[in-house]
Amino acid sequence: MEFDLLSLLVFLIISLLLIALIRNLRRYDHPNLKLPPGSFGWPFIGETIEFLFGKPENFVGERMKRYSPDIFKTKILGEKTVVICGPNGHKFLFSNEQKLFTAFRPHPMQRLFRSYRTKATAVTVAAAEVETKVIRTPGFFKPEALVRYLPKMDAMTQQLIGSSWYGKSEVPVHSLSKTITLSLACRFFLGIDHPERIARLVEHFDDITNGMHSIISNFPGTIFYRATKAAEAIRKELRAVIGEKKAAIASGAPAMDILSHMIIVSDPTGKFMPEAEIADKMMGLLVAGYSTISTTMTFFMKYVGLHPTIYQRVYLEQMEISNDKKDGELLNWDDLGKMKYSWNVMCEVMRLVPPLQGTFREVLVDFTYAGYTIPKGWKLYWTVSTTNMNPEYFPNPEKFDPSRFEGDKMQPYTFTPFGGGPRLCPGKEYARLAVLSFVHNVVKRYKWEVMDPLEKVVGDMMPTPEKGLLVHLHAH
Repeated sequence: MEFDLLSLLVFLIISLLLIALIRNLRRYDHPNLKLPPGSFGWPFIGETIEFLFGKPENFVGERMKRYSPDIFKTKILGEKTVVICGPNGHKFLFSNEQKLFTAFRPHPMQRLFRSYRTKATAVTVAAAEVETKVIRTPGFFKPEALVRYLPKMDAMTQQLIGSSWYGKSEVPVHSLSKTITLSLACRFFLGIDHPERIARLVEHFDDITNGMHSIISNFPGTIFYRATKAAEAIRKELRAVIGEKKAAIASGAPAMDILSHMIIVSDPTGKFMPEAEIADKMMGLLVAGYSTISTTMTFFMKYVGLHPTIYQRVYLEQMEISNDKKDGELLNWDDLGKMKYSWNVMCEVMRLVPPLQGTFREVLVDFTYAGYTIPKGWKLYWTVSTTNMNPEYFPNPEKFDPSRFEGDKMQPYTFTPFGGGPRLCPGKEYARLAVLSFVHNVVKRYKWEVMDPLEKVVGDMMPTPEKGLLVHLHAH
């Protein structure tokens, strides 16, 4: 009997579904282990759709109520995953890095950033050693190094705010925050004196940021396809920058930035990182130092614009610093210590709108937590969503209230926007400098009103005001 094309297609589809169902049932059959409660969802896709397109705090909160407040299992982005919840979960995670689990990047990130692929080779292992040596050993992100960069950061922020908003009454905040953040990152990471060279690629960075947490579907028009094209464009530009930097180093220019050190530092065998690998590492650093900081700047403008009394306290604090300075004198390290209330405001912004929802780990050995066993090879998802909006730790969690961060009110491990333990974000101090420099310069120049207080926020993994957060400016 001959099958026509339609019959054959139906037969193949049914066969594939049956195979998937059988594999799905067998794959998670661990008869000797007490696995965490939860659901792996649908074959293939698991619960990825709910994870990517529902609010993260809802995805996590609903499962904590349904299964356990301590731990639950799911399947997201193609991986069997457990979520360890609450401050005790945070403490356990931060205390066991590199013992029970190690860093893992989801498959979309691995595809976009080739150096993130988990299959170890001699080249990738050597590159990882060089990357660690460059970033950790010279201490680019340590206060003693950042203190030298702060005046430049202040000057660049002043210039960009002035050139973008001077003489205007209505402006979109998000576009400026992205330009400032990417310009600072290019200057700090790449040593580019004219950062607009990379800043003009800002839309490409947006596409990559969205693509890092998306379904891998590399067809024209999809989020992941746009991200792939954006990564190619940025890689090409970075290869050109690397070539110029090598020429400058050969002519005797000092190595004053991360890119230069990544070029000149070798691994223990004497090998240098290939240019393609350097470009990939630098693209990862730029993305990390771009989207999270610009998000925090943008939502600072929103929440402070909606709360005049909070604005007034920030303004008075910043003007006290400004009034103590001579004309043209830039920010210094001591000034940051005087911005306590401004930083409390920023912390409350990050609590309500986390610039980073969470990160993944890969389980190295079977281990037990809260009475359940997590098998080797599974993934662990750490997220701020198990604490940030929990009324047990933050009463009236929907309310914008910077006073939460005054004194010793905070319970340990309830607010962890930069992670913790050995994998505490190395750029934490850099981010603090960038956002406080922005606060100092914007409140000195302007008071503002948010044009649409109910503007929709899109992109739950990377929150963005749908219309760019239009504000009405009043110059001082």
